[in-house]
Amino acid sequence: MSTSTAQQLPLEPPSSDGAAPAAPKGHPKGLYYLFATEMWERFSYYGMRALLVLYLLNYLQFQPADSSSVFKWYTSLVYLTPLLGGFLADRYLGLRASIIVGAVLMAIGHFLMAFEPLPIFYAALAFLIAGNGFFKPNISTLVGKLYKQGDARRDGAFTIFYMGINIGAFLSPLICGWLRRNMGPAPGMGYHWGFGAAGVGMVLSLIIFLVGQKQVLRDVAAAGNLDEIVPKKKDASVAQAAAEEPDEQVPSTGGFGGLIAKVFPWLLFALAVVVPVRFITQAVAGHESWTNVIMPTVFSAIGAWMGWTLLTIKNAARDKSTVIFVLFTFVVLFWMAFEQAGNALNIWAAYNTAPLSLGLFSVEGEDYQAANALFIVAFAPLFAMMWTGLARRGLEISTAAKMLAAMVLITASFGAMVAGAAAENATVTRVPLASLPPGVQLETLNAGRFGYEPGTQELTVRGVLAPFAVTNALRPTVDKTYMSQVEALEAAARNASPERPATFQFTDLPQGYTFPLQGGAVSAWDASSRTVTMVAGLSPLTKAQLVGAGAPPAWREAITSLAEKSKAAQVSGFWLLLSYLLATFGELCLSPVGLSMVTKLAPTRFASLFMGVWLLSSAVAQYVGGSLGEKWGEIVPTSYFAIFVYSSLVGAVVLLILQAPLKRLMHSVR
Repeated sequence: MSTSTAQQLPLEPPSSDGAAPAAPKGHPKGLYYLFATEMWERFSYYGMRALLVLYLLNYLQFQPADSSSVFKWYTSLVYLTPLLGGFLADRYLGLRASIIVGAVLMAIGHFLMAFEPLPIFYAALAFLIAGNGFFKPNISTLVGKLYKQGDARRDGAFTIFYMGINIGAFLSPLICGWLRRNMGPAPGMGYHWGFGAAGVGMVLSLIIFLVGQKQVLRDVAAAGNLDEIVPKKKDASVAQAAAEEPDEQVPSTGGFGGLIAKVFPWLLFALAVVVPVRFITQAVAGHESWTNVIMPTVFSAIGAWMGWTLLTIKNAARDKSTVIFVLFTFVVLFWMAFEQAGNALNIWAAYNTAPLSLGLFSVEGEDYQAANALFIVAFAPLFAMMWTGLARRGLEISTAAKMLAAMVLITASFGAMVAGAAAENATVTRVPLASLPPGVQLETLNAGRFGYEPGTQELTVRGVLAPFAVTNALRPTVDKTYMSQVEALEAAARNASPERPATFQFTDLPQGYTFPLQGGAVSAWDASSRTVTMVAGLSPLTKAQLVGAGAPPAWREAITSLAEKSKAAQVSGFWLLLSYLLATFGELCLSPVGLSMVTKLAPTRFASLFMGVWLLSSAVAQYVGGSLGEKWGEIVPTSYFAIFVYSSLVGAVVLLILQAPLKRLMHSVR
């Protein structure tokens, strides 16, 4: 809607006696349209995220290193692109158009997830990333524009809005996970039904916004903020006025805090050199992929930019700004651990955790990802009451102290996972095996959790033997000649259909071979002539089954039997629930105060920039956490979860030491 049209909308008239109008009751209708829009968008995001890693592992037959690589790129870019999307909305598109563009792009992306070919899958992720960049930063801003400055209803509006986020985040793993387990061509393989449900959620989000956009614009106009949601260029005089910072006239603090403020920009410059050089050196030596050089270099360049920006700020204003970037480090450590929910903790829930019976309901797999949203709804009001009560008694806790509490709680959260993983690792499963196949090195498989006892001729495994570990154990024992024939079959059957079946004859088969496929893509198998007739191409799953059939029969039988029997090592889901509960308590200490802190500490002329960089902490955390996730399956789960105990504990200790210096650097800000 144009500005001229908006001016015709009725605004609140002044009272006849000239007094300020009474505070309006209730909330604008537009808030509820934005509530529903965001709820269904979050339904789509968290529903798809709940399935993503399991889809890569089970359906596309990726190994954990590869699935985590995809996950880290997707989630880090999801949090990075809003910086660009917010800029484009502010300068060129406006909030309304950006939200619509983002919703359309994400709807396209979700429905592309229904197609199996990898190029389409990666295109789907690209649409989701781009759409989120346009959508995410702008809908929250639009909520604020429904109210005049100082309107007491604003805080309540964001409470309602964030409730919509958590309702969507709670429902989506349950619904999409149920569809994955109960629909589809085989049990547990209904991934595309789950992706489709996420797509439906995104379409509903788009429809609701399109239906309600006129009401939203009327409410924004009534608040006098319509000019703030249309594209605009910053006026030079405004920028100059904003450059006058009162805090830059206040002397900076001394002591250790003052030293931090002086040194920190140069530390950022040093990291901007050291980090890219380290990754480039590793890539040259062949120890890192060149693609893994990209994001560290981008993050380092942003760090150097922020270092230069800090040098342009003077005195107390630099002190306060430095606090933002010091705490940024600890926020990255927190979210790096917290966001394991979509990756390592999701894998743990799917394979290493026994279904948890809760009366009429059974909690399993993706269902656990609904726990965080449920705990937020249950405990957020209690935390808000606690902070308010302490403040009334003159015991207000500083932002840095709340973040310290968050670091302690996330340490405890992963301490619970270490305990659960230790219980899982203590269970040893055994199956008979006369001897190991030639060339098998058990220490290189399944994070070294295999064992072989020649005296009793038994193959053992500690903990649960996951399906991806089975594939990884069988593949090295498959004859190369047979493997090349499987590749040739895949190429021959690529365009096969019932109307145009493809016939392929194996020239040689391993001793004791049994053809593993029946029905589906296979219409006939003739063992005497070693000929198979295909009416569809090989999916990643059927190809993995075909490859596994080429392993030595005794080894294959031992591994598959071990995988089934090792399910007895699955541990209670209460370990996961305890971990999610503690992590949620940490989130409630950290998340609400972070954005508020930036608005209090950032210089006026850099307020938007520093807010964007603060939100960038999630992108850094997702990338680093996903990079660590590539080690899943290479190190035992206890050691993997311990990484986050140690990193969070070290962060907590350092933050404890910095409490007093940070308090001085914040001057009068709490």
